[in-house]
Amino acid sequence: MRLLPALLRHKVLAGGGIALVVIAAGGYMFVHAGSATIQYRTAAATLGTIQQTLSLTGNLSPISQSNVNFQVSGTVTAVDVSVGEAVTAGQVLATVDPTTVQAALTQAQATLAAAQAKLAADQTSSSATTAAENLATARTNLSNDTTAYRDTLAVNAQTIASDQRTISADQAAVNADNQAVSAAQQKYNADGCSGSTSATCQSDAQSLSTAQQQQTKDAQALSTAAAALPTDQVRAQQTDDQAAAKVASDQTAVNNALTSSNSSSSAATQQAAVAQDTASVAQAQQTVTNDTTSVNESSLLAPAGGTVAAINVAAGAAITTASSSAASNAAAASAASSTAANFIILTPGSFQVTGTISDSQVNQVAVGQHAVVTPAGTATGLAGTVTSVGQIATVASGVATFPVTVSVTGTHPSLRDGMSATISVIINSVVGVLTVPSSAVHTNGTTSTVQVLVNGAPSSVVVTTGAADSSRTEIQSGLTAGETVVIATVSSTVPSSAAATRGGGTRTFGGGGGGGIAPVGP
Repeated sequence: MRLLPALLRHKVLAGGGIALVVIAAGGYMFVHAGSATIQYRTAAATLGTIQQTLSLTGNLSPISQSNVNFQVSGTVTAVDVSVGEAVTAGQVLATVDPTTVQAALTQAQATLAAAQAKLAADQTSSSATTAAENLATARTNLSNDTTAYRDTLAVNAQTIASDQRTISADQAAVNADNQAVSAAQQKYNADGCSGSTSATCQSDAQSLSTAQQQQTKDAQALSTAAAALPTDQVRAQQTDDQAAAKVASDQTAVNNALTSSNSSSSAATQQAAVAQDTASVAQAQQTVTNDTTSVNESSLLAPAGGTVAAINVAAGAAITTASSSAASNAAAASAASSTAANFIILTPGSFQVTGTISDSQVNQVAVGQHAVVTPAGTATGLAGTVTSVGQIATVASGVATFPVTVSVTGTHPSLRDGMSATISVIINSVVGVLTVPSSAVHTNGTTSTVQVLVNGAPSSVVVTTGAADSSRTEIQSGLTAGETVVIATVSSTVPSSAAATRGGGTRTFGGGGGGGIAPVGP
């Protein structure tokens, strides 16, 4: 047998009836014996890389999403960012009116100062005279704080009453506006102004527009007044409670001072007073700390850098936290029931995608495997890594599937939340192994063979196969690099010389290869 260049169409060898043509690796080999021609499509066994993959589909979602909410109650005074805006960690997103929490902090600081002063005085007290002075001071404080408590109740009651009067007045205005709009509309209709541009109709249209504008303005005023009422109720309740607590504390101080002044053991009395004062100072300090935190939290800050994806508050909105006593108020309770975060911030460019695989495939996928994620609208794949494989199946119509999540490597600002994507998870990869086209491998049960051309004739060789992808199969034993294997056989009846001259004859193609191959002739 003699191998000829690919450009050589055919060659008749002297002294025999066999014509042989080999067209490179992966080409065709023709064996001509007498009146029959056998054609083989062949390829060489070569070293290569095989990657086995599983394909999934899913939708991109941001890996990092921050749901940011106010932790204090109040009325939103400003929203400082907009949807789509990039923010940095610590940037102010919005603020609420700090009046209530600032007043609480001021009161707590005053209480702390008084507790510290009393502790200092009791620590230096050593006589009945001091005890008497403490009693007098305690009674004075009780009297003053009782007056302040009554004043606080009166002022707060006036504020609430004023809010309610404002709401009533605004409601009356809205009712009047509704009647005015209705009257203007009726006149407009009565004058037959639909489609008319007469002077009368223009006047009617202007009157109707003016009435509607006044209706909108008064409705907004009513809404603002209604939102202010629960905030003022919260503030009133807090200041009433604080003033009452101060009176109660003063009464306790009076009782203690009385006990101290009547005690026969001034040393024991002093020790008990100091212990109580120390506890009062600690409690007052904790209140100051908590109120300081509340004042700081009146400005809502971005917890991390990112892009504002959603804003669910607006200036003038009433914010009510779960811990607020105003949750009993119907309007506040309605606001508190919302499950939407005040702000949603996404970390830019960091995404993951989740797809599903069947129960027959789930054991082939593991955390840490590499993957290629191809977003919709692009042919460019992005590197990714399997970050989770579900342990619990979702069963639908008797079919079990498991979720597989792949994180996209790096950041990609062009990606968007919800974009569809395809995922190819690399479940096995072998490099530098001997491979042949998968169509050359024939498997019967547990035995695999390939056909190797020996002296122009195919000979079956048992091989051990390994990994396989869509086009090539790994050969672990039975072949060596460079050996020619048969991919397909093409059979044909060689025409007579006369028929060949006329271009006649018939051909029958079998196997998996072939194209238009001319029969071999003299």
